[in-house]
Parts: sequence; C-alpha cells; structure tokens
Amino acid sequence: MTGKSILTDLDTWAERVPKKTLYAFLDKNGDITDSLTYRQFVQRTIDIAGHIQRGYKLKPGQRVLLAYPPGVEMICAFFACVRLGLIPVPVYPPLASSFGSGLYKMNFIARDCQASAILTQRSCYWAIKANTARTRLVVHRLTRHPALPGNLSLGYACFH
Repeated sequence: MTGKSILTDLDTWAERVPKKTLYAFLDKNGDITDSLTYRQFVQRTIDIAGHIQRGYKLKPGQRVLLAYPPGVEMICAFFACVRLGLIPVPVYPPLASSFGSGLYKMNFIARDCQASAILTQRSCYWAIKANTARTRLVVHRLTRHPALPGNLSLGYACFH
C-alpha cells in the first residue's frame, strides 16, 4: 500500500489547474450559489486544518461532528479533518422548526460515534448554545474560536 491519498491528488491538481472549478453548489434552479477552484479548495482546507490544529488538542483518529447544511463549507470542513487524520462525521444541523428533536438526534450520533468536537457555522453554534439552556442536553465547553476563517465555529462537546 502506498502513502498516496485523495489529498495527494487534490494537491497535485491544485498545482496543475489551480483556476479550474472543483466544486460548484447549485440552488434548486441550477444556478451556482457558491464555488471553489482547486487552489481555493486546497487553501481553504489547509487554513481550516491549521486553525483546528493550533486551537484544539484533537488527536488523529478522534471523531468530529460536522453540523452543516449542504454546501461547499461542509466539503471544506470534511477535508480539513481528513488532513489532520480526524474522522469527520457529517450530521444535519438542527432545523429551527424542530430544533429540540434535531439537537437530540445530533446528541445521539455524537454519543454513538464518541465525537470529541463539533465543527459548524456560527449561526448553528449560537443556536445550539442558546437552546441547550432550554433542553436537558448538556454540552460542555462549546466555545467559538474567533480565529477560525469565514463562518466557522469549533467547539468541544461532551454529550451526556
């Protein structure tokens, strides 16, 4: 088995065709709402991985919940975790209309996979933070890291 991974291929393609679109996210009408070139994608995953590595004591093999709506940010967070040897566990973020049940579902998944952290958008972070006071879900040390790029938040979570 060689040391080659999908990250090696992505890095190679980012050098070969840096301006070529890698991901484009479309709305229900087929219009592009967000996109990333190979170079942008690789740089974004490196930036996110760097912030996670500098700000938190996560070890390779630990699981990280990725609570994002579908889009390029979910993909970037996923590959940032892979760069660090973390195991990304994508989950849907709780919806406003059914926040309590969504939060309990996320709690079940977190406990089942033994997640060590949550990576999410700031809006989801604040919703979780605010709603844990109203529910019986206990989330310890859910903290926003101000240095994370863009619209990201990372929190350690101990779900009980």
